[in-house]
Amino acid sequence: MNSKRILVVGAGVIGSIYGGRLAENGAEVTFLARGKRLEELRTMGLRLQRMDRKNGRKEEEVSPPIRLIERLSSEDIYDYIFVTLRAEQVMEALPQLAGNRSETFVFMVNNAWGYEAWEQVLGRGRVLPAFPGAGGCIERGIVQYNLVQRCVQPTTLGEVDGTRTPRLRTLQRLLAKAGFPTSIQHNMDAWQKTHLALVVPMACAIYYDGGDNYSLANNREALLLTSKSLRENLAFLRRAGIGITPKKIAVMRYLSPSLMSDLLTNIFASSWAELFIMGHTLKARGEMLYLAKQFLTLAHQRGFQLPSLQTLLAPLAVDSVHEPS
Repeated sequence: MNSKRILVVGAGVIGSIYGGRLAENGAEVTFLARGKRLEELRTMGLRLQRMDRKNGRKEEEVSPPIRLIERLSSEDIYDYIFVTLRAEQVMEALPQLAGNRSETFVFMVNNAWGYEAWEQVLGRGRVLPAFPGAGGCIERGIVQYNLVQRCVQPTTLGEVDGTRTPRLRTLQRLLAKAGFPTSIQHNMDAWQKTHLALVVPMACAIYYDGGDNYSLANNREALLLTSKSLRENLAFLRRAGIGITPKKIAVMRYLSPSLMSDLLTNIFASSWAELFIMGHTLKARGEMLYLAKQFLTLAHQRGFQLPSLQTLLAPLAVDSVHEPS
């Protein structure tokens, strides 16, 4: 495989993980960064350290070669542009991205609305939806991270129309070479809505509890409410004709709230939840609330109420949003 030119828009945790590992494995990677993170990368370089908190193991720190830019030129063409911004930042960034002539923008961003608004700005066929299978944090300039197990959530990607294009297969091979377990979905829209149906109540439960994942694991009231929200969300997706993807998630609809609460207790009491759920939930509160409002509004537009999710959000005084789906 020829060396690919990659631009990463957003040098936070996810952008750093994917850009760094791709650079380690032969891609020519450039970061579009600003502010404190740009200065950090200029002075320290990109520093990655894979770690397993459960077993207390850390791999040797690596510093793959990267380039840095502050502005995107229309003439600087890349094979893939990875957009790893927070959900509420995407629309503001689109006009700048649209001025570039690269053909493929890989959006590693949660999204309840679908891709029409993105394509209206960028142009039809330039959006390639994806979602990361990694998580971590930045401590003193070092990105400490791990990959999500393949059986839980590999890096997931697919074309808007569900076809398996050459660029999609090439991207999958590129990510696999960099060590990312990957999965191609034929319906990324349904996959992302299903993902939100799960992660939104789990994140909001941490806010509702007022603590962290370990505190939540011992809050039976919050766990029962979260269990009901998960069932309501999945029922909405099925009844609205959106669908539940992957289909194995549908089994959660048949678990009793008590059994689901026991399952959630084990999840939230783990170091896995600390790395992959709590860290982002607490640091990206604005994004999580934005996505929760998106999901609620989507349900309301389809004629469905999600009372348990509304109860989880009630202490935060969250109003609905009214963007087009």
